[in-house]
Amino acid sequence: MKILFPIDYTQMLINANQPALGDLCAWIFHPGMLFNSLDKWWGDFGTREFPHEGIDFCLYQNQSDQTQKIGPETNIPVMGDGAVRAMFKDYLGQAIIVEHETDNIAKGKFLTVYAHTKPQEDVQPGVQVKKGDIIATIADTKHSKARILPHLHLSLAIPAADLSYEEFVWNIMRDPARITRLDPLNLVKADYQVPDKDSLNKWLVDSHPIRF
Repeated sequence: MKILFPIDYTQMLINANQPALGDLCAWIFHPGMLFNSLDKWWGDFGTREFPHEGIDFCLYQNQSDQTQKIGPETNIPVMGDGAVRAMFKDYLGQAIIVEHETDNIAKGKFLTVYAHTKPQEDVQPGVQVKKGDIIATIADTKHSKARILPHLHLSLAIPAADLSYEEFVWNIMRDPARITRLDPLNLVKADYQVPDKDSLNKWLVDSHPIRF
């Protein structure tokens, strides 16, 4: 079945993580978690080396208006029917590239990229997946030198017709000749807020399991 946008991926995440995310009302995004941002939302909160290739799901507001964080082992459902085309180690875990058929965003192939994950044992390149299948959990970053909270990085992209998935690495997603990246917030239904950066920086530092 072809993947059709927009997709209520927030509800898919909630359904895959009951009761843990049952009280999720809205995502909270640091500016550095947004598409094409040059801000870092971890470490020294400085400047990224490259614009952000997607969005980061990490923080949310619950029904009591409290800021919460998603944790490692959070289940990651795949957005639609497709095939796993590539997997590779990223900075915090592994990235999974899933290729879908679509015709309402692009005529033909479309990619969803789930990064900083711990893939399920049966998820390998070539495996067919169905919408909602749990393909991974969020990787634990507790001992990462990056001093960053666990989160799901999501990228959406249109691949070039001649794109090869052999030896696929992160830098390929930065090559406009091979990948056309799209802002996930334009294609994924999500209620969200972007609070003041300085106050959120303090919250991120205070909430990290290893103090800075």
